[in-house]
Amino acid sequence: MTSFNAVKNSSSMLSRIAFAAVIIVQAISTCAFADTISHECLDRQEVFGRTTTIFHGSAVEPTIAVNPKSKKHIVAAWQQDRISNGAALDAGISYSNDGGKSWHKSEVPFQICKGGIIQRSGDFWLSYAADGSKVFLCAAVLNATQEPNTQNQFGVVITISEDNGRSWSEPRYLVSSMEYLSDPTKQFANTDKTSVTADPNDDDRAIAVWATFNPSTSFHGNAQGSFTEDGGKNWSAVQLVYDPFPDLTQQGLSNGLQNDNQASNNVVVILPKKKSKKPRLSGDWLNFAVRVYAKPTATDAQYTSDSFPFQFTLTDIVAVRSKDKGETWQPDAKVVVPAFINNLIFTGGYTYDSQGNITGGVGTLMRDDQTLPSYNVNPENGFLYVAYQSSEFSSDQLQQIGMVTSRDGGHTWSKSAQVSRTPSSAANRQAFEPFVAVTKKGRVGVLYFDFRNDDQFGSSNTKMDAWLAIYQEVKNPKGGSTGIGLDFVKEIRLSEESYIAQNGPTTTQGVMTDGDYQFLTTHGNDFYAIYTKSFNGPFTPPTLFFSDPAHAATVFLDDNLRTAPFVSIVKNKKKDAILVSTKMLE
Repeated sequence: MTSFNAVKNSSSMLSRIAFAAVIIVQAISTCAFADTISHECLDRQEVFGRTTTIFHGSAVEPTIAVNPKSKKHIVAAWQQDRISNGAALDAGISYSNDGGKSWHKSEVPFQICKGGIIQRSGDFWLSYAADGSKVFLCAAVLNATQEPNTQNQFGVVITISEDNGRSWSEPRYLVSSMEYLSDPTKQFANTDKTSVTADPNDDDRAIAVWATFNPSTSFHGNAQGSFTEDGGKNWSAVQLVYDPFPDLTQQGLSNGLQNDNQASNNVVVILPKKKSKKPRLSGDWLNFAVRVYAKPTATDAQYTSDSFPFQFTLTDIVAVRSKDKGETWQPDAKVVVPAFINNLIFTGGYTYDSQGNITGGVGTLMRDDQTLPSYNVNPENGFLYVAYQSSEFSSDQLQQIGMVTSRDGGHTWSKSAQVSRTPSSAANRQAFEPFVAVTKKGRVGVLYFDFRNDDQFGSSNTKMDAWLAIYQEVKNPKGGSTGIGLDFVKEIRLSEESYIAQNGPTTTQGVMTDGDYQFLTTHGNDFYAIYTKSFNGPFTPPTLFFSDPAHAATVFLDDNLRTAPFVSIVKNKKKDAILVSTKMLE
C-alpha cells in the first residue's frame, strides 16, 4: 500500500491530471446521489492495468419492494454513479409513504468516502418481511484498491430498514474476502450476483444467496447463502446451496473438469404454506440458478476462451430444493429449461454464414445479462413462473422472451412459450431482459424491453422501449393463448416515448442502458415496475481525472445525465389493466 501511494503521488505534476486537492463535481442529475465527490474518493477507483470511467449521474440496475401490509410504503434502490469496470460509487435509495405519489431520498452507509465501509457497491436486491416490519437490502461490495483498515475488501452485505426505507442499519457482512480489483494475484474469493428473499410464511426468516468463485480466476462458481431466523439480528454461517459439478457429472453433461461450470444468478423463491397435500403449497424453498458449463466434448482451453458466438458453452436453468427453510439443500437440481446456447444482444442483430449460423454482432453490444432469467410464484396458489431470454423462437435467432411454468411446486415444468409481444413485422424485433411477477388473482406480468420502434435497423441511435405484457392464468395447464395455462390480456407501453439504447454508461461488457436486470413486483392485484431510461445528449466527452503510467491505469469522469430510474404503477381491474402513473425517482 505504501509503494502504491508513493507511485501515485510522485506522478501528480506530470502524468497526473487532477482538478484540485479536493475537487467539487456538481451533480447535473436530479437523481444523482451526492452533490460532491472528493478527490480522495475518485483516487480510490483506480484499477491497475485498466481504464476506468466513472459515469457520475448515471443510475442502473434498480430494485423495488412494496410493504405487504401497506401499499403506501414503497422502497427502491439502484446503482448510482456506475463505473465502467464494475459496480458503482454508491447506492441510490428512494422511498415513498403515499403509494408512489412522492418520493424521498435516504442513504445507506456504503461509500467509504462518506463514512461507509467500501469503495464500490452494486447488485442491489430488496425484499420485505412478511409482516412488513422491515425491508432487507442485499448488495455485493468491493474495493478497487486495497484499504489497509479492513480485511473486508470484497463481499456480500445486508442492511435493514425498520421504517420503510427512511433509515438503514450499518451494512453487515455475510461473507467477505481480501480480493480487490487491483490485486495482481486474484487468489481470493469473488462473490457475484446477490439476491435476498424474505419468507412470506415466516415474519423472521430470510435468505441471501450469491455465486462464489474461489479463487476469483476460477471458472467454477458455487451457489452459496446465509439465512436469518430472527429478523436479521443473526445470520447463519455461509452454507453451500448448490455445487453444479457433481450434478452435471452424474447427468453426463460435464466435460469432467471442475473448473468448467458455474451456478450463477441465484434467486430463492418460496412456495406458499397452506394445509394441503399439494406440493405447490408446501412452503418449500427453491433456489433457481443458471448453470453455465462446457460442452461434454470441450477442453478447458476451449471453454475458458470461448467468446461470442459461443461454440463450447451451454446454459440451462435449474432449481434446487430445501424442505427445512434453508437449513439443508437437496444436491440434485431439477432442470427447468434444458440446455441452450444463449446469444448476446447487439442493436443491429447478427451476421450469418451461408448455413444460417451466427458469425458476429451488428451495431452496439448491449450490457444485458442474457443468462439472468426471472423467477416468481403466485402467492395464492403456488404456480411457478420462469421468464428468460432466448433465441429459440425464430430462425434468425434474434432474442425473444420465453416462459415456462410449474403447477406442482417445481417438480415438473411446462414446455416453453414466447411471451414477448414484439411484432414480427418490426424492422428490429429483438426483445430482451425479462422480469416476471404474479398477483394473487393470477395476473402474470412480464417486464421487458425491445427495439420495435427503431426504424433504422443497426443505427447508432437505436430506439428502445419498456413494456409490460400481462397474462391471466386459466384452469387448463395447457390452455390459453400460450398453451402453458396463460391467456394474453394486454400489453402496456411503460416508456412514454422511446429512448436511445446507446446513451447509457459504457462498460467492459457493453452499453448499460438497461443493465443486467430491471425489476417488477406486485401488491394485491397491482404491478410495480422499476427500470432505467436514457436521456438525449449531446453529451460532453469524459474528462481525464488522472493517469498513472506506472500501473498502466487511467481514470476518467463522465459528468452527463445518462440514465435515471423510473417507476410505473399498473392497476389491474377485473377485465383490464391501466397504467396509472410513471415517475422519475430523484
